[in-house]
Amino acid sequence: MPPGGAFVTFAASDGAELRYALWPRESARGTVTLLGGFTEFIEKHFETVQDLLDRGFAVAAMDWRSQGLSQRSVSNPQKIHATSFRRYADDLQELQERIVGLALPGPYFILAHSMGGHIALRYLHNRPPAIRGTVLSSPMIDIALPARLRWAIGAIVNGAVSLGFDEAYAPGARDYGPWKQQFEGNTLTSDPVRFADAHYWIARNPALASGGGTYGWLKAALRSIRLFEDRAYLDLFRSPICLVQAGADKVVSNTAQDRFAERVPACELHRIEGARHELLKERDALRNQFWVIFDAFVSKLL
Repeated sequence: MPPGGAFVTFAASDGAELRYALWPRESARGTVTLLGGFTEFIEKHFETVQDLLDRGFAVAAMDWRSQGLSQRSVSNPQKIHATSFRRYADDLQELQERIVGLALPGPYFILAHSMGGHIALRYLHNRPPAIRGTVLSSPMIDIALPARLRWAIGAIVNGAVSLGFDEAYAPGARDYGPWKQQFEGNTLTSDPVRFADAHYWIARNPALASGGGTYGWLKAALRSIRLFEDRAYLDLFRSPICLVQAGADKVVSNTAQDRFAERVPACELHRIEGARHELLKERDALRNQFWVIFDAFVSKLL
């Protein structure tokens, strides 16, 4: 663990216990809230925490509900379940206002990956937060689904939820196991060492593991994604955004990211060719490109 970190929990407004960590830093340039993606947990991103500390920032991080060591929602703790992505955005607001804004110095930035990027955008849109700028790594503006299957998938998901299967695994999801530990053919990173990071921490603490999403989670995700297709919704983004796209992403939709950047004047778009979905877990040649973009964006705002 990067030195100086403290792991704590807080009770969200609905009573859920959420785990977070803080890394204060003397004479900090500001604070970065680091937000992971689907199935992730704080330990997976220790290298990135250290990179931010080395850049002079204090750091905060949180496990989303149903992930990491935050409170799990259903009887099978491996399942990631949600009924609304608004709840995730509320959790982020509470972290920022009740914890980060009181314990760590401004100005405040967000660095968010994948699903974390989606939630960060919901947070930025719904309120006028004191965020100087946001960097998005492969944000989940939309899931990479074949267009011809989108209607059918939506219908199946809605039907499953209406029949009471909202807490059942969505198709393709199952409990964590060896199938997730296969580097060959993975869509996340071309770096075998960084690929192994998450599995190393899960081996040390199996409670960190997640299997996948439920039908309820997928329905909430698809409903939230539709917001980013609404021009009136997009017109309300004002805070500076730096969207960094993975050129070889097969998890989230680059087309949706392109469309978002075109429609949101406050957003600048960068593309790292050859990178897979997890930019911050990629091999050095690609990961270093991300940090060049990050440094240039943040420096303009300080």
